[in-house]
Amino acid sequence: MHHATGTFIVTITPQASEPAGGDPAPTSRFGLLKTFSGALQGTAHGTMLAIGTPKAGSSAAYVALDQFTGSLDGRSGGFVLVHRGTMTKDGKADLQVIIAPDSGTGALTGVSGELTITVVGGEHHYDLAYQLPDGP
Repeated sequence: MHHATGTFIVTITPQASEPAGGDPAPTSRFGLLKTFSGALQGTAHGTMLAIGTPKAGSSAAYVALDQFTGSLDGRSGGFVLVHRGTMTKDGKADLQVIIAPDSGTGALTGVSGELTITVVGGEHHYDLAYQLPDGP
């Protein structure tokens, strides 16, 4: 397993929302644009669906798909990132972001892996643990 690390900037654009109705959790759809620096160089465009309010005392969940295009450790191509995240009322978060199977293109054909995201001082950091069929 290889690791690619760096930072990214994310722009979230609200696209649609639905009131909670009889339930306490509103649903929303957002456009995503991420610009990656470090071992990942490029952009990811995507869509996020969320329910709930990610704040203390509330639970929330989201799913998202991102199409990354650029380079990974100098190899050009792209792949799809699949996100699944939850947050409990007491603030415990669980996030999984994987590379969708068989989504790699160009020199990234056959890539697989998992992306870990941390936010430090408002800055988004990533660590992509990945494998390529012929190794980087």
